[in-house]
Amino acid sequence: MLVAMAVATAWAGGFPYAVHSQVLPNGLAVHVVPTPTPGAATVVTWMAVGSRDEVDAGRTGFAHFFEHLWFYGAETLSGPARERAVVRLGAEENAWTWFDETVYHMTVAADRVPQALTLQADVFRGLTLTDEQVRKESGAVYGEFRKGLANPDGRLWEALHDLAFDVHTYGHDTIGWEADIKAMPDALDYARTFFSRHYRPERATVIVAGDVQPDAVFAAVAERFGPWERGAGPAVAPPAEPPQKAARRTEVAWPNATAPRVAIGWRIPGHDNDDASLAALQVAADLWSSPVGPLQQRLVVDEGLAYSVEVMREDFVDPSLFVIAVTAVDDAAVPRIEAILREERDLMAQGPAAETLEATRRHVSAALRTSLDTPDEAASALGWALRRDPDPTGLDRWAALVQAVTPDAVAKAVQRHLVPATENVVILRHAP
Repeated sequence: MLVAMAVATAWAGGFPYAVHSQVLPNGLAVHVVPTPTPGAATVVTWMAVGSRDEVDAGRTGFAHFFEHLWFYGAETLSGPARERAVVRLGAEENAWTWFDETVYHMTVAADRVPQALTLQADVFRGLTLTDEQVRKESGAVYGEFRKGLANPDGRLWEALHDLAFDVHTYGHDTIGWEADIKAMPDALDYARTFFSRHYRPERATVIVAGDVQPDAVFAAVAERFGPWERGAGPAVAPPAEPPQKAARRTEVAWPNATAPRVAIGWRIPGHDNDDASLAALQVAADLWSSPVGPLQQRLVVDEGLAYSVEVMREDFVDPSLFVIAVTAVDDAAVPRIEAILREERDLMAQGPAAETLEATRRHVSAALRTSLDTPDEAASALGWALRRDPDPTGLDRWAALVQAVTPDAVAKAVQRHLVPATENVVILRHAP
């Protein structure tokens, strides 16, 4: 099955390149994106497994752990030998893990895409794990965890998700709980189970972007990834989070001197390319996060209450949060910041000015287009979208929704979703 799509949209969410798509018999989705980048290409394998999928008790952090273990190589090519092959290939390779995905990406000269596909496919089809490797890499993960303990912003977001989610796996940080990380050195058997359960072709998407020809890429992917066997059954879904019926609040004591932080997160639905209210919420986030928007102007410029403001609609697979996070200048500013955030929420619930909305859309649209000027950025943007909607045309449906957002739509979305009953407030401040 081969499906071709070419789009050129004028708003965030659209994709300016043609996308050629194919699904192999084993369920692997393949997308090829020719871009005007002579001689350069990116190979990305996007796995539909993140901390969201850590449903077994005492086993948080394993999606991220596998981001580390994956580089130990396969029976066909050991980790050190593979590393030398990557260097000889002249490739830039890395990986990352988040709530909904683990992503392996490699940027190479366009004529070396087949070799890059070989290096990736060999590990997915035949990763080798030993007790020594698991013990060694678990130490690296624990070191990464301890390093994160020095980051108050990371602690703020961790506390916010912990507060907002009672049963869903979005409630724990991607790196995992400390007790579970401490148990990783003895988890060889579980590591093999995790790999067998989640690292299957039907849960993978290969994206090749750059100076490439679709037919040649499809043939190369089929040859290397085609023998990868399907899993035994569907992945276990995380438990559904029950509706939140009352506001929640907590404080985090930070042991060292630091600026206080304030975060408010409202529960919102998971990303849906056909949900107009979510498109309106995205516009609200763009308006609020603008450097000339009302939050920056009031909190940072006019009243000098804050150092920074961050606004995010978490476009996750499952219901998540709409977050406003503020770094305050001191403790005395915290109550006033909270009051202003609620005032601005009420003002947005009346609808933004039409000219402000249009100016924001033009700015974000231009920023999106200029951000997609490399194969890596193009592949990353497409991969993020496909994890949430496997149909590439979803990018265009979302673009159309956002383009159609009106001030009244923004007002109704804020009234519907950013309500007191689903509010989660976290204050982080210095407490010796």
